[in-house]
Amino acid sequence: MTSRSVFLAGFTVAAVLRLGYLATFPENWDTQLWQGWARTLAAGGSVYRDTPLNNYSPVWAWTVSGISRIADALGIPFHRAVGVLLFGVDVATAWMLFRIARDVLGRSPERAAGAALLFFSNPISVFVTGFHAQFDGLTILCLLAAVWLEGRRPSHRVAASGALAASLLIKHVTAFHPLLFGRRQGRRGLTFVGVVVPYAIFLASFLPYWRERSWIVERVVRYSSMAEDYGVAMLRRLPGIPGWLPTALFIGAAFGGVIAFRRLEPARACLLLFLVILIFLPGISEYYFVWPIALGSLYAGAGYAVFTLLVSAFFLGSPDGLGLPIPHLPGWHGVWWGAVLWLLWELRQASRSRANAEAWP
Repeated sequence: MTSRSVFLAGFTVAAVLRLGYLATFPENWDTQLWQGWARTLAAGGSVYRDTPLNNYSPVWAWTVSGISRIADALGIPFHRAVGVLLFGVDVATAWMLFRIARDVLGRSPERAAGAALLFFSNPISVFVTGFHAQFDGLTILCLLAAVWLEGRRPSHRVAASGALAASLLIKHVTAFHPLLFGRRQGRRGLTFVGVVVPYAIFLASFLPYWRERSWIVERVVRYSSMAEDYGVAMLRRLPGIPGWLPTALFIGAAFGGVIAFRRLEPARACLLLFLVILIFLPGISEYYFVWPIALGSLYAGAGYAVFTLLVSAFFLGSPDGLGLPIPHLPGWHGVWWGAVLWLLWELRQASRSRANAEAWP
């Protein structure tokens, strides 16, 4: 069997599994919430004042409003339309990974296709898209587009800056990542303006809602995720520890990661920064674990494999996952240590890459 046949078979199996989820998954809490947003906007309501739990820029609310109109016109359920969009996003992500591996990292078409298949068949990616129906993959796709646009020859730096802006607008889980793309002495990258523009566009998206700034501050600026027994959030359980300390550690670690990783080529730097963020987050949701999967598929390795196994097992037993009554499955602590292991592995590999002159030219 040729390598092309193997890849075709792999992508077909993964696509069938994903489409199976798409055809069978019921509405969940999030899709019901987003449909409520769409109805509120259709009735003339406001994105922030009249919609609950809108913790992002207004772009996703506008997006679900458009999805709702299309679903109504086609006569299909809203949550199915969301699933179709997210399936398409993962297909596009696999294609973008292929292009990054081939065009930016200089790998053969076979190795590039292997990275794409590794992502597309990864159980974390399949589960977060098919079961949780979360749109984090869309913001990751825009980040990947920025990596590809900035890293190809010739570079398309204006378009890369626009892709970073789109990533922030969709869901600002990539809030620190544009800083990795700036020029530094002896190394190319985006200009200062190119780095600032994504943040300026993100902030400008809130200007039409200036009168609702109190809701924006409360829901977007002060938003914190669920307080699970995970990572540095556990510090809040210690007597005498101020409640702001985990957040301060997170911000310090994120900026420290930006400084430490800016000398690496952006794909690896973005992966390492995601891992630092997952380790130091003061609040967590289980679908956050998909953040490093696409970029991690470019490098694979033992850290990637262990993390995938731990999170997949965690999904089996999680009450917000399949909730299977299987003893001894990993919990939040096990996944956290998996992220630590993966970061240490990637730091070791990055050190070897620098020694082999693979660092960003």
